[in-house]
Amino acid sequence: MKLGNIAVIALLVISIVSKLTKGNSILEGVQNNLTTASSTSISPWLKKATNHHPRPWPPGCRSRPWICREGLHPPPARMRCCRHQCADVSSDVRHCGFCGNRCPFTWQCCRGLCVDTNCSPFNCGRCGNRCSRGVHCAYGMCGYALPFPTPHPPSTTEDLN
Repeated sequence: MKLGNIAVIALLVISIVSKLTKGNSILEGVQNNLTTASSTSISPWLKKATNHHPRPWPPGCRSRPWICREGLHPPPARMRCCRHQCADVSSDVRHCGFCGNRCPFTWQCCRGLCVDTNCSPFNCGRCGNRCSRGVHCAYGMCGYALPFPTPHPPSTTEDLN
């Protein structure tokens, strides 16, 4: 299409829209805002927000990684800026121990180490869940499928009656 044809089509669209909006005050107001938009039609809040910082900070932590360590997180969290987002490297399975260290499927990040909580006696089923001495962790449960304790035989003959 030539430039002249595009101009003719644009004029036709504008004239059709103006014919359709005649008599409808809401549509006329929308058309006026679209055709006569100026800086005076911007709300005062938006004008202040856009002119306050000529180059506002982008969201995320890439250009300012210190925001992850500003104390907004609980004390055991070790927050780092990983892939433009704050991540707790002591418990995040995508960033376990340091950025980008991903734990295998079904494993959890416990204090910055990838742990298989299905069989770890120190982290059985969840981080920090320690099984009793001599009890094994299986399927994330301490003492899974252990036999029931045998009943103690009676100690005296009085207990038999």
